[in-house]
Amino acid sequence: MIMECEVEKIIVNQINTQKCVDFSAEDSIIIPDVKPDVLSIISSSGNVYVYKKELSNGRIKIDGGIQIDIIYLADNEVNNIRALHSTLDFSKVFEIDNAKENDIFSLELGVKSVDTKILNGRKVSIEATIEAKITVYSNEEKDIVKAISNQSNMQMISDSININSLRGCGETVSIAKDTISIDDNLADILNTRINVKNRETKISYNKVLSKADIALQIMYITEDEQIKKVTAEIPVMGFIDIQGVTDNEICDTIYQIRNIDIKPNNVENHSIGIEVEFLIICNAYENREINVIQDLYSPEENIIMEQENINLMQNKRNIIDSCDVQEKINVSNVKDNKIYDINIIPQIVKYNILNNSISYELELNIFMLFESNITNRIEENSQKISFTHVVNIENVNKNSVVETNIEIDSKDYVCTSEGSIDLNVGMKFMINTYFKNPIDVVCGLRSESIDDSTRNNSLVIYYVKNGDTLWKIAKKFRSTMDEIAKVNGIENEDKLSVGDQLFIPRYVI
Repeated sequence: MIMECEVEKIIVNQINTQKCVDFSAEDSIIIPDVKPDVLSIISSSGNVYVYKKELSNGRIKIDGGIQIDIIYLADNEVNNIRALHSTLDFSKVFEIDNAKENDIFSLELGVKSVDTKILNGRKVSIEATIEAKITVYSNEEKDIVKAISNQSNMQMISDSININSLRGCGETVSIAKDTISIDDNLADILNTRINVKNRETKISYNKVLSKADIALQIMYITEDEQIKKVTAEIPVMGFIDIQGVTDNEICDTIYQIRNIDIKPNNVENHSIGIEVEFLIICNAYENREINVIQDLYSPEENIIMEQENINLMQNKRNIIDSCDVQEKINVSNVKDNKIYDINIIPQIVKYNILNNSISYELELNIFMLFESNITNRIEENSQKISFTHVVNIENVNKNSVVETNIEIDSKDYVCTSEGSIDLNVGMKFMINTYFKNPIDVVCGLRSESIDDSTRNNSLVIYYVKNGDTLWKIAKKFRSTMDEIAKVNGIENEDKLSVGDQLFIPRYVI
C-alpha cells in the first residue's frame, strides 16, 4: 500500500560534462587594392564571438567568428606599418555524451593563437586556434519525502541540511556603445582588445540587474606614421527576468560577445565608433534548508523505502581575490624605450585544492610590440612568467568543485636604463566553489502488514555487538529507542558498550 507522505520539491544541479577542447578556423585573405603588398608579418591577434548555439541529440553546435587584426610591414620604399582586418567564420560541433535538449550548458571561448603565412605579396593565410571550455549540467526537479502523514507509530531519523538549488536562469542581449575621440588624423586601426571587468549583480522585483565595464584598447597609426593607442571603459548592463529571485540568491553571470563593430568615423571628427553586442547569461541559486530522511521503520508494519542517490550542491560561494605580480623583463634590444604595446594573457597551468586554500600554478604570456635597435623596425617579442598564488577559502577541501576565471585588472611598466622593464600586473581571481554531496533520498514509501501470529510482546535479552547503535537494535526487534532506553535506564543513547546486556520490549520473531 502506498503511504501518504509530505513531499518537498527541489532542483538538483548535476554537472554531466566538463571538457576543454581546442579547435581551429582557417582561411586566406587578399590584400585590399588600397593597401601595399606584405613584406613581413609583425603580429596577429583576434577577438572571438558566438552568434548562435544550440544543444540537441548529444551535440552542441556553435556558429561564430573571429575578428582578426594583422600588423604587417609594407613592401614599399619606406616600409610603412599597415594593418589587415578579416573575419574567420566557423561552425563547430562538439559531441557530448548523455546531453539532453533540456540540459543547460555554459560556453567560454578564447583565442589561443593566430598563425599567419605569406602566400605572396597580395595574399596571406590565417589559422586561428580557439579554446572552448564547456560545462553541461542538468537541473532536474525531484520530489523527496520529508515526513509521513498520520503515522504516529513511525520511527524515523532525519537530518536538516542546507543546499543550493537553482532558482532560475535567464539571459538578455546588451550593447556597449560609445565614440572615442582622438587628437590625430587616423590612418588605420592596427588592433583591438576587449575585456570584461568589474562585474556586478543586483536583485530586485523578480529581476537581476547585471552590469560590468568593457575595457577597450585600440592601437592605431596616424597619417604621419605615428603609432598610438587609446583606452576606454564602456559600461554595459542588462535586466534578466528570473521569477521569484530574491537578494539572498547567488548569481553566476557570463558575458559572451555576439558581435563586434569597431571602425573609424569621419576623419574630420577624429573619433572611433565602438559597438560590441553581448549575450548576458545568469543562473540564480537559492540557499534552502531541507529535511532528509536517513532511515525509518514501523513496529506495526513493514515499510519499503524507494530511494535514489542524487548529487546535492552545498555551500556554494563566489570568491574574488586579488593578486599582484612584479617582474623584471630583459628587453635589451628596445630602441629609445619605444614600447608600443604589451599584451598579457594569464593561464592556469594547474591547481591543487588543500584544506581551506587553493594553490595555483600560473603563467603570464607576455607579447610586446617595440621598435628594435637592431633592425630599426617594429618587432614582437614573447615571454612567459611563471608564478604561484594561494587563495585562502574557509572550508574548501578536496571534495570541493572549483571553477576559476582570471581578469587582468591593471598593468604598468617602466623602462629602465639597464635595458629591462619593471612590469607590474594586477589580476582578479573570480572563483566559483561548492560541494557536490552524493546522498540517498527517499522518493516514495509503501507499507505491508505484518502477520500477527509472529508477534510476541514479551521481552528478549540482547547483548550489544560491535557496530551496534540503539537505533539499529530497536529497528531489528521492531521496538523503539525510547522503550529500550526506559526499560534499561539508558540516559545517553550514544553510549553503548560491546557486551552490554539489554532487555528489548515488544519484538517480532
